[in-house]
Amino acid sequence: MRQNNNLKLIWVLLVMMVAGTGAALAADIPLAVVDSQRITQEYEAARDAQEQYQKFIRDLELEVADKERELSQLMEELESQKLLLGEAALATKYQEFETKKAAYFQFREGIDQRAESEFLTRIQPILDQVKTIVERLGKEKKIGLIVDSASMAVLYLEADYDLTNDVLAALARGDD
Repeated sequence: MRQNNNLKLIWVLLVMMVAGTGAALAADIPLAVVDSQRITQEYEAARDAQEQYQKFIRDLELEVADKERELSQLMEELESQKLLLGEAALATKYQEFETKKAAYFQFREGIDQRAESEFLTRIQPILDQVKTIVERLGKEKKIGLIVDSASMAVLYLEADYDLTNDVLAALARGDD
């Protein structure tokens, strides 16, 4: 979503520059900014959600480190006992290692999904709340473009200022 907003901003600015009306058009479009970093710092619910999310990520990282340490110790044990163990015992130890390694990789594959789920649970409701407020304020105050000054992402773009259809029509006509 953030990338899509950035692309919209880039295209709006590009179209304004290419059209040669950048200064005139920019003067006609009411612009505003919102500082998401400041919201995160000053809005208690956002700050708490961010802290809880970061704690979740730290706990995940600790869990990964523990599993890696366990695998490493098992491998060292396997290597140090290789010559002492009989063939059957060595095969059992090796199978134990492979089972733990497979579980580790399966765990690693699920980390992104767990982090995204936690993000959606903790952070997304606040982002949705901010988006709703920004859109309402944009409409109430008749602002054409609202940008997040912390990330330079477009938070709100009045549909009247979206020139995509005009650009596509010009491209279809072969205009320069």
